[in-house]
Amino acid sequence: MLVTAPFAGPVSFPLLVAKVHGKLDFELRNSCEYQGIGDVVLDSITNVAKMGANYKLVAGVYVDMYSLLGNKDSKKIYTIRQGTLADYNARLYALLTGKEVVNTTPERAVEESERGGLALVGIEVKVGESFEKEMEKLGALAPSCVIYTREVADNVIRAYEEGIRIIKEDPKASASIISSASKYYSLETMERIIHIYNHRLTTNREELKKSVRIYSRVLPEVDKLSY
Repeated sequence: MLVTAPFAGPVSFPLLVAKVHGKLDFELRNSCEYQGIGDVVLDSITNVAKMGANYKLVAGVYVDMYSLLGNKDSKKIYTIRQGTLADYNARLYALLTGKEVVNTTPERAVEESERGGLALVGIEVKVGESFEKEMEKLGALAPSCVIYTREVADNVIRAYEEGIRIIKEDPKASASIISSASKYYSLETMERIIHIYNHRLTTNREELKKSVRIYSRVLPEVDKLSY
């Protein structure tokens, strides 16, 4: 079985850690580098919706990976480039709160938040108010990342849960593993933020259904996903 996941994306972190601890009985490849599609895919719900594969959602993952910075009364919300999960989350928040999305660089987004605007950025850029907690207040919290598969993936789910456990029990060693494997985060950054992510995996059908319903509001293709 081949599992693909973006190693620079927080959705992959529990499997990266579980792999080093010898908990995987499948092949894991970095979808940031590997062009193929695995038998099982871990990614954002918006990315898998664009794949066009006849797979099925079997699990969702809550990850506290975004910060809201600045003034929530602002009529604009600044975030990174279009088509990213950050962009879709900003568009969802804008839809719920009557704002306009402005795509820019992470640096400019932070600057705008310091000038009275509002920004949504990854916690690796700057830690602020939890986007997940804000969505929960709005009644719109749903898994933004998923396990998407064409075959039984119980072993992937078990390995993922084991990785979550290891991260909680040994965050310092886990931060080192993630920093090395991701090729994106410095060790200093990962040690600073690893405790914030708080990965939670769900196989609850109603939660998957809610995720499809919510994210299809900003990307209609999501509504075609099976679960």
